[in-house]
Amino acid sequence: MKIVKFIPGMRFFGLIPVIGLATAACILFIKGGIDLIYLLVELVAEITKTGTKGVIIVGFVETVHFFLIGTILFLTSLSFYQLFFQVLPLPESLKMNNIEEMELSLVGLTVVVLGVNFLSVIFEQQEINLAIYGIGYSLPIAALSYFMKIRSDIKSNGSKYSMAIEELFSKTSEPDQSWMKKDIEK
Repeated sequence: MKIVKFIPGMRFFGLIPVIGLATAACILFIKGGIDLIYLLVELVAEITKTGTKGVIIVGFVETVHFFLIGTILFLTSLSFYQLFFQVLPLPESLKMNNIEEMELSLVGLTVVVLGVNFLSVIFEQQEINLAIYGIGYSLPIAALSYFMKIRSDIKSNGSKYSMAIEELFSKTSEPDQSWMKKDIEK
């Protein structure tokens, strides 16, 4: 009897990612806002200098990056809430309806993080081999992009794939009874 009450109560463990991700999103929004104010002040102060152009561009891209990560974390937090507790009245553009959509947003976020990190390396004046560095960034981006393509192909052609798999299993799961017919004929 106690287990019957305990199992549905386990869904409250879902509050851990809901609260944690929402808190992380808020912190990233605050950090991005502070960095944006700092960059705007720096832009006004350095408007006549031409050497800081790349640094300011990277700064703005990294600031937008904070906001993007915060947005993904916040939407993931809302999705966990909907998954464990109740559906929220959100616009369709903000809904993540299942775990696959949450995974794809995380993979997309990882690709963006890698791209922004590589962009900051390009604009910083360093004595490194950019080709090797670029390969190191491009391989995971290519692999994750391929994963996203395959996942979206499966999702869009899901019924076609599931029908083909069902047809394959229906043909192979029927037992071969030809040996029985041969024994009966003898």
